Amino acid sequence: MADGTGENELVDLRTALARYEGSASAAALDRAFVAAAATVATLRGDRAGEPADATEVRELMAQLPEFERLVSRAVEEAERAACAGAAALWQWFGLSSAPPSWDEDERSGARVIVACACAPLQRRGAEWLRPRLLRLAARRWAGLLTDELAASDEAVWRRALGERYESVHRRYAPRSRWRTRELSAVLTHDESTAQALRTRLARWLSDSGDFELLPAELEAAFAQTRTPERLA
Repeated sequence: MADGTGENELVDLRTALARYEGSASAAALDRAFVAAAATVATLRGDRAGEPADATEVRELMAQLPEFERLVSRAVEEAERAACAGAAALWQWFGLSSAPPSWDEDERSGARVIVACACAPLQRRGAEWLRPRLLRLAARRWAGLLTDELAASDEAVWRRALGERYESVHRRYAPRSRWRTRELSAVLTHDESTAQALRTRLARWLSDSGDFELLPAELEAAFAQTRTPERLA
């Protein structure tokens, strides 16, 4: 650094970053984060133990190109993982459309969140970072998925609900005198149910992402808005 303060930490960061870029291993990324946190702590001085805000971490990235480079690499890894998760979700539903990825706002937000995780690492780190990254696109992706389900045929609902399908369809699908319509018609004509589904999908994306819990979340969205008051 300009005044010589933290030169050893900066050398360690450069070395750790080069090793990560050469191997792309999770262990090397962890070591690079530790080195980055030490460099950032030295630069922050007496404030090293206090959580940095978005403005400060942007300034830190501008001051430390190596830190900015590490953040960029970590965001690329996080985005790849997010896209893989979206692809798995779309495949689970059997959807033929392209799964979503992060947009520019979400990517920019990820940069700030990842940088904040290093300042300070001891008070934040991976446990602090993971749920915040999961929440980045959760609401938007939940909206996209709800739109897809509203346009889907019953084969998608059968696949998603599994053994719950017959019960859910019998209780909550729109009925006429002659037939019971598709579950997608509920989302098309009942905004309250569509909103309940968006909310539950966003929470599922943010919290667990556990596919075993997803059929229950789908059913609960219908039950929340379409169960008669006397039965609720």
